[in-house]
Amino acid sequence: MTLRARVRGWTSAIRTFRIGLTASGLFGRSIKLRRAGRREEALRVAREGLSTLGAAGVNRHAPHAGACLLSLTIQVEQLAQELGEPGASWQDIIDSLQLLRALPEASSGAEAETRRAWLPYFEARVGDTGAVH
Repeated sequence: MTLRARVRGWTSAIRTFRIGLTASGLFGRSIKLRRAGRREEALRVAREGLSTLGAAGVNRHAPHAGACLLSLTIQVEQLAQELGEPGASWQDIIDSLQLLRALPEASSGAEAETRRAWLPYFEARVGDTGAVH
């Protein structure tokens, strides 16, 4: 691997991490707004976080960005249902489904609970057409 390729890889990883930090902050803000009863604003902020993760060059399956993506997608889906609004984008649903499927079935703790609670939901949203493996 050339030095140029390594630098490109590092640059991409740093960019993904920075954007993941921004998305994480937006997720935290959305949670606080929801707790304060400001659900419409919480939904807008969560959507902004997902939009941030959709920027060019972001590896949405990197650990930090993936965790933010999954958390924000769940937040958007919950708030959208409560408010009678459209949920997360198709791409966010697909990527979240892929992340959940990548979690080990034998995982424990919050990771296992999230997988157990949300994997069937996202599979149903996709229609489990087999398009995502």
